[in-house]
Order: sequence, then C-alpha cells, then structure tokens
Amino acid sequence: MIYLSLLGPAVAIICVWLFLPLGTSDKVGITTAISMLALVILTGIYAWHVRKQADASAEMAKEMQEQRLMASQPIIIQKTVYEKDVWEGNNKDYFAHFEISNAGNTPAIEVESSLLDDKGDSLYNIRQTYLVKDDPSIKFRPDNIEGLDKNKTYYLICNYQSIFSYGTQKSFYQTRLPFTIKKAAKEGKIYVIAGELETKEVTDKDRINAFGNVKPK
Repeated sequence: MIYLSLLGPAVAIICVWLFLPLGTSDKVGITTAISMLALVILTGIYAWHVRKQADASAEMAKEMQEQRLMASQPIIIQKTVYEKDVWEGNNKDYFAHFEISNAGNTPAIEVESSLLDDKGDSLYNIRQTYLVKDDPSIKFRPDNIEGLDKNKTYYLICNYQSIFSYGTQKSFYQTRLPFTIKKAAKEGKIYVIAGELETKEVTDKDRINAFGNVKPK
C-alpha cells in the first residue's frame, strides 16, 4: 500500500534529525516535516479503514435486502410424483404426475403452468388464479404425455406474480423444470427423468404467455 511506502522516507528523515549535526532551525524544519508525514500516514490509514467498513456495511445491507425480498416472494416449485408397481418382486417407479406447489411465504397470483417442447411450442396449459403455501398441490398431467418423443427435452414452466406486485407493476416470476421421458416395458407407463429446477424473475415480454396470442419462446 502507498502508506507503507511512506515509512522508508519517514525513517530516513528521523535518522537525519538524530545523527547529523544540524542547527536549531534545521531541526525545527525536519520536525515539522516528520509531523506532516505522520499526519498523512495516519489520515490515509484512517480513510482506508473507513472505506473498508463502509464497503462491508453496503454488502451487508444488500444481503439483508435480498433476504427480505426472498421472504416476501412466492416460490413455485415442481416435482415429479411416482406410482409404485410391485410385480413378481420388481419395484417399478412409474410416472404418475407433476405436483406444483408454493414454498414461499406469500401467495402466488395467476399461476400459469405450461408443457413446452424443445422448440418452445406449447403442448398443454392450465391456470390457477391463487396458490398459497398451505394449499393442496396442483396436479399437472398432460393427456398426451405417454406419446412424447423420448429423444427430446421438454419443459414444465410456471409463470406467476406476487400478490404484492399484482396490479401495480409487471413483475413476473418463472420456474422451469426440464425433463426427458423413457418408455417403460408395461404398456401406458413411462419414466420421467427430471433435470435441475430453475427459478428467475422475468418481464412481461419474456414470460410464457400460455393463454394469450404470443407464441412461447
């Protein structure tokens, strides 16, 4: 740091003041220079500590704000539900349906759930106007899911709003669950391999407009 680089000249000035035969006026001048240099160093160190503390306080305030926002937002999650089929000692976990629930502390408004293919085309949509944390989960099972292509990736996407922002600003949230399917040996049964759940905030332009005239992207 720059303040440490000033220590060398300060030590040199002190040595000159102590060991060289100087007059009174010279010593007074050197003493003044030493005092000024010490003041600069101390002021710099104090300013550095103040800035460091201010940065830490700003970071803490940002984290607290993010935590408050998370606590005041609905969080829609999706999960795969399986049905057990035990036959001749084989335990098969066949796909039953998806469940959509609100894990957040505030209600979700206008929950639109869509099944999209890998091109972004909407295959199946449902809507629920209100979903709170303790409500029963929404069951999502497209009628044609057994006929989906096993070589493609599909997406279960939920768009929703917070009750606090509803009607005041166009702020939407989106939860996306990618998945693939695998045909089972038993007729009419499939396996679903779910990917990583993703949640993000989106604009009105970028959300999946499942019940409008805009083609999903």
